[in-house]
Amino acid sequence: MLNRFVAQNFIPDPVIAMPWLLLVCLLAGLAGCEQVQSDFVFNEKTQELLPEAEVKVKKTLVSSFGSPAQPTIPAFFPVDRGQITLEIADFDPEKPTELLIEPVETDVDLVGKKLQFLFDPEDQFDVTMEAIEEELPDPIAELDGIIIAAYDAESGKLTLSKALPDLELIEPGLELAANPNYKLHQGQLLYEQHCQHCHGVSGSGDGPTARYMEPKPRDYRKGIFKFTSTGSRDHVSTADLKHIIVEGIPGTYMPSFKLLSEDSLDLIVNYVKFLAMRGETEGMLNVEVGLDFNKKVLADELEGVTDPKEIEEITTEFKEDMNEFLEVDYPEIAFFGQLDLADAWIEADNEDAIVYASVPQTDPYGPSAADPSLTSIENGRILYLGKDAQCASCHGDGGKGDGFQTRQLQKRREGGDFTVPGLHDDWYNPLKPRDLTSDIYRGGRRPIDIFRRIYVGIKGTPMPAFGGKSLTDQQIWDVVNYVMYLPHEDTMPIPKLLKPEASEGPAVSLSD
Repeated sequence: MLNRFVAQNFIPDPVIAMPWLLLVCLLAGLAGCEQVQSDFVFNEKTQELLPEAEVKVKKTLVSSFGSPAQPTIPAFFPVDRGQITLEIADFDPEKPTELLIEPVETDVDLVGKKLQFLFDPEDQFDVTMEAIEEELPDPIAELDGIIIAAYDAESGKLTLSKALPDLELIEPGLELAANPNYKLHQGQLLYEQHCQHCHGVSGSGDGPTARYMEPKPRDYRKGIFKFTSTGSRDHVSTADLKHIIVEGIPGTYMPSFKLLSEDSLDLIVNYVKFLAMRGETEGMLNVEVGLDFNKKVLADELEGVTDPKEIEEITTEFKEDMNEFLEVDYPEIAFFGQLDLADAWIEADNEDAIVYASVPQTDPYGPSAADPSLTSIENGRILYLGKDAQCASCHGDGGKGDGFQTRQLQKRREGGDFTVPGLHDDWYNPLKPRDLTSDIYRGGRRPIDIFRRIYVGIKGTPMPAFGGKSLTDQQIWDVVNYVMYLPHEDTMPIPKLLKPEASEGPAVSLSD
């Protein structure tokens, strides 16, 4: 396995090649542990909930996302589960162990496959809630574990491992999923082989080699990915994730996986999305539940109270309110929260979510479209140093990543200051602004990549979005041209436009 790991994770950047080789040596000692079973871990915010609320959140996550050994996800999330999609042609309630399905185009082996009924999510939720309210068995839950016991391809008859419940939603036209989630399982195996040693079982960036890395591996659980082609408020697109995995991130330990097959790449991307969706769901539930029912809230209620009887009364009332919330409000919050999250991921793959420049890139040595009296590079430098963009405040006047913000104590989102001067990302890791003179661009070195970094910002970091706000697209192109010029500034002076009456030669001069 180790040789395959080295071949498929080769990092050509000499700056990080040596520490990477040391990590490979470390992994040699871990190679025999690859079959060890690990489970998803819950984040610290889940642990801070009151026990009853903590159990509820954990049950939701297990029900929705399963385990690494058996990953699952609600069908409304936009991941490729790899299911075989079938359609009910007819169903006789008098024969509850049989279904007739529409002809299947390809020759597939259905026997022994798990069967899932793809109801409309809101209809399914209504059925479950009605059963709970009437204190009756949930017919949706009774569908769990149904296996296709036999299949007659000629007649289209499925024989099921157990009888179907009396449920009006089971009708002709309803789609079924045979062997759902098998691609998630394949993706998990590839993720375990290629990614888990850095990003961890749960995608929390805490794999066994993560402690040796700087910057730290990405923690997927917030659903935040730095380098995207989508808008500043949009999720990462599937294409963005694949681009990162194929190309790697220069200047970091994230290597290129170009040697993997297309199928393997797609499976890994799919599983990374799955981990991000699981993590975001947990974060959403912790916000909704923890706002009122975590241990700190109860401790605040009890602050200064010393009478044992009063403590018991406050605690009892608090838990009664919590249990009512968990029974009445929580199911709807958990369900519709996941639906909203799924919609956000779906929208990120829509074409209109992708950021494109409204104008072509300006010739770096020609007149700026924003200020024709200057070259694009020259105007880019003015913007870089000016108050509208304020790039120098972080990246420094010379682009070395040593702006004055790197020496200031920055504010934490929840209040107070960081104890270490400088910038920090959303995971609270210290973050040094990019040294723009190094000619290394982590989010891609194409002009459109750098345009997008400026237009939408770098998500999860203090790098803000300038597009549609303080800079026009023409100005952004000028900044792009200046940023790409910075690595060569020592050997090439900033090009300036010559006034037509001053010379009959070229319109651009490279002299000071």
